[in-house]
Amino acid sequence: MGIQMKFSVVGWVVAGLVLGACGDEARIVTLGGPLEPAEGDTAGGTTGDGAASPAFIVGSTLNGPEGWNAYVAVLPALVPGEVDYDRALEVPGRADVWVWDDTVFIAQAQSPEVSRYSVTDDLQLVEEGGRLSFAALGVTSAQFWNAIWLTPEKAYMNNIGGLEYIVWNPRSMQIVGSVAHPPLEERPGFVVRNSSTNRGSVVRDGKLYHTYYWTDENFERYQPDSRIAVYDVATDELLDVIEAPCPGLDVATRDAEGNLYFSSWTGLPGLSLVLGEPTSCAVKIPAGSDTIDPAWTLSWPDITEGRHAAALRYQGEGHGLVSVFHHERVPYDASSDAFELIGTENWQTWRVDLTARSAAPLDGIAANSGAIYAEPIGGSVYALVPTQDYLSSQIYQVDGDRAQPLFSTRGWATRLFQLR
Repeated sequence: MGIQMKFSVVGWVVAGLVLGACGDEARIVTLGGPLEPAEGDTAGGTTGDGAASPAFIVGSTLNGPEGWNAYVAVLPALVPGEVDYDRALEVPGRADVWVWDDTVFIAQAQSPEVSRYSVTDDLQLVEEGGRLSFAALGVTSAQFWNAIWLTPEKAYMNNIGGLEYIVWNPRSMQIVGSVAHPPLEERPGFVVRNSSTNRGSVVRDGKLYHTYYWTDENFERYQPDSRIAVYDVATDELLDVIEAPCPGLDVATRDAEGNLYFSSWTGLPGLSLVLGEPTSCAVKIPAGSDTIDPAWTLSWPDITEGRHAAALRYQGEGHGLVSVFHHERVPYDASSDAFELIGTENWQTWRVDLTARSAAPLDGIAANSGAIYAEPIGGSVYALVPTQDYLSSQIYQVDGDRAQPLFSTRGWATRLFQLR
């Protein structure tokens, strides 16, 4: 995409999110900020009281004619406008970005290394030096879909080949140990998979919950059940492995009361429609419990007028957002390519009442390709909605049962954070 986009400042959002706010994962650390800029303030610089102005980080990846490129943009506000990609950091390959402990981390694409960045008053990214490499331990990818962020001084990096998590310190940028994956049974013709950590893990009450499931080598066949491993964050001890009666659990989310919900990612609906693979569903672990609530477990077609769905994320006030595939809009049969099918713009975002277990279409988000990420910031949730072929994403602000578009990104946006 050769379009240059500019971001115009027309307002500020509330900078008040703290760990666990809106009930979602303890993933985004922010600092307080003003509701309105002081008179005469401009983007960047400082506020009237000398504090640093708000900064928001949006990361995306684009597979273009010359291969993959990653983009990390720093925005002064989440408001309608355009992103100035002349000022964004461009990294060759599928580099990745994360914000943790008031610091920006970038996983390099060409090697399994993580580097730290600070953001200047004029919203420029500056590398702090001292990259951490995981290569000597056999890690082939340090992208943050392999990372689990636990405390300011502890994170895991998934070593898929070594069937372990590498324990590292994001503050000192040192590797400090390892933790074995849970021992799960082998099943003929299937491989044990652990979910992408950026969407399939959640921390609650000092415990990490991370999902595992079984697929074939090509992710085309699924076993009908999954597992949820529970670790003590302080001691790295495996506390439990919970059996879950749903296939391919790959998305975890937490509500304001501490209830946990687990669902599949977007590939399974296409495989169910074309190949007859198990129907995607969702499970709940109630607050204060480490047991699946069998009375809550639901099959998505039961509440989405017969349609398959995926990627449940908590929104707030007892509701979640889920991607629903409207199969009636596109022809398919048993010879169709399941992955091409779900890549079409025939998904719609629905709003789920998590208590009543009912759902209805959300107003304001256009039909899309389903692989939505959602982040709570301030009093709103921001949905990162990809277009077909993931050439761009539209960012929406979601409040209640309505959404409004704010800006678009280059490539598939999967990261949105408030830094300060």
